[in-house]
Amino acid sequence: MNFRERKVLILIPSKPFGKIIAAEGWRAAVGMFGMDHSSQMLFISDGVYGLLKDQDIIPIRMFKSTFESFDGRICVSKKSLDEKNITPEEIFDEVEVLDEGDVAKAFVENDVVITF
Repeated sequence: MNFRERKVLILIPSKPFGKIIAAEGWRAAVGMFGMDHSSQMLFISDGVYGLLKDQDIIPIRMFKSTFESFDGRICVSKKSLDEKNITPEEIFDEVEVLDEGDVAKAFVENDVVITF
């Protein structure tokens, strides 16, 4: 069996509070680099709450730092931000805000999509 690097989209539509599923998305995104895959994170729907700057979630900050050290791409849906009345200034720095066309492109450009 031949191994080949894959592009993996980690999709986060889940709220960051009350369950660990969103944090596990961060863990999986970082883990992809350890398996020689490239990963991109996309936050949509309630998942956008996980990008708010003013929250005190140490594990998310730790995973974000590690993910960025591997040149991981963190993206958020502009439509989802608008639906939740969140401005780009309220989320972490260095998060790419994608319009609907770019969100669709993210699904097409990646080989695998894993939802958390």
